Amino acid sequence: MSEEGVLAWEEYMRCDATDLAQMIYRGDVSSAEIAQQAALATERVNPKINAVIEVFEDVVNDPFKDGMNAQGSFAGVPMMLKDLASRMKGRVQESGYAWQEGNVADDDDPFTRNLRQAGFNLIGRTTTPEDGMAGVTETIKFGITRNPWSLDRSAGGSSGGSSAAVAAGILPVCSASDGGGSIRLPASWNGLVGLKHTRGRLPLPAGLHEGLLPSGVEGIVTRSVRDTAAIHDLICHKPLGTGFMPYPKPESLTAQLGVPPRKMRIALSTGNWSRAKTVPAEHIERVNEVALWLQGQGHIVEQINDRDLCNFEQLFASYKLANWVAPLGNSIPAAAAHLGVTLTPENTSSQALKLIEAAKSVTVDDFMNALAVNAQTSREFGQFWERGFDLLLSPTLGDRCPEVQSEQYALSSSLSFDEFFDHGMNLCRYTMPGNDTGLPAISLPAGLDINGCPLGVQFYAPWAAETDLIHIAGQLEDGKPEWFSQLAPYNVATA
Repeated sequence: MSEEGVLAWEEYMRCDATDLAQMIYRGDVSSAEIAQQAALATERVNPKINAVIEVFEDVVNDPFKDGMNAQGSFAGVPMMLKDLASRMKGRVQESGYAWQEGNVADDDDPFTRNLRQAGFNLIGRTTTPEDGMAGVTETIKFGITRNPWSLDRSAGGSSGGSSAAVAAGILPVCSASDGGGSIRLPASWNGLVGLKHTRGRLPLPAGLHEGLLPSGVEGIVTRSVRDTAAIHDLICHKPLGTGFMPYPKPESLTAQLGVPPRKMRIALSTGNWSRAKTVPAEHIERVNEVALWLQGQGHIVEQINDRDLCNFEQLFASYKLANWVAPLGNSIPAAAAHLGVTLTPENTSSQALKLIEAAKSVTVDDFMNALAVNAQTSREFGQFWERGFDLLLSPTLGDRCPEVQSEQYALSSSLSFDEFFDHGMNLCRYTMPGNDTGLPAISLPAGLDINGCPLGVQFYAPWAAETDLIHIAGQLEDGKPEWFSQLAPYNVATA
């Protein structure tokens, strides 16, 4: 194959995963040819955006080497995994740290096996901030991941590498994970579709379950709603005993596409959700534009007050302690001790070190009280849904895509930990509640901000109602095609 690939770059980058799967099935291209083209795409684009840590040359040359299912619906389609959460057998996972280079997985995690069973060829890994702890992806070892929409701006976090790779056309889909908005945040800033599913819908890495990691979920980022639906239909398999929460076989998400629109009752919230910092005007304007469009399609849209949802001050305070400071502040030094590593400013970011210090003052009573608040918050959201709403519409984020090396969002920030985390809550005010309560939510592309970078709108649904999220996403994609499947200006064809 030439350095230009088996497909013209303009054609390759316009293909979503469904397109590539169909081409491979028809015999138009082979699994190896597409894997090699993805590797070439990485060579073309990655030097500028720094989204990919490594490409596995062995499975590029032999896609069946690691157990890819040749009969899977996406057989032969290349994908990369975020370098955090689920692991790949025999591959290093460093979780964004400079001190985990020897951390090699003994086996595939259940989510990884689901991807292979679906037919994906896992050809590499993408960048992430340390333990996914930031809204931007910048690390001591791997450097800055840049947004292909504007190279002086961030690709977001913590699934920043995956999102930048998809937005630049390296791949049509990459894995992602979300503990405070880390699927939806970079999806928003890169013009992608990012679905955060209900707690317990997909398996967590081996050794974890929803009781131990209640806020974290895994998933994907894509450029099309049909890819999001079809791939989630295939990867929502939990081997018996792998989850704290039993989950019934989910309804098909793909079945929601191409059917007559259902009339829905949609709550609209564009308030500050208790945060003092205001949201950029174009974010609010775009949400209101979507609300008017929905009304034009026959949906009932009702403006609500923030207090109709929950006590946000309590939510954010309990989330910070129970889902962030206590677990991460103890697990990071434990992981370092296991590897015989001493944490220093040379190998660990300043904010990670400050987080560890903050965790030392957290008592068991503090932690248990925060969990009790979580139970109260979840019930408050339950009471909201019991009012008969099908969906909740909000902005995805509380800020525009920032320039790289942001003092507000980068883990290298010199701010105090409390100041740094407060900026993170301002940014993720609309996404964190989904992690705290386990609700499903989806970020959808909604055009560009005043800096020419993408922004998103977000829909929440009641627990286990991903079908409604995909149903409305399909409608918006059909009605606003100019917002969807748009590659960034810096891409594999323009590099």
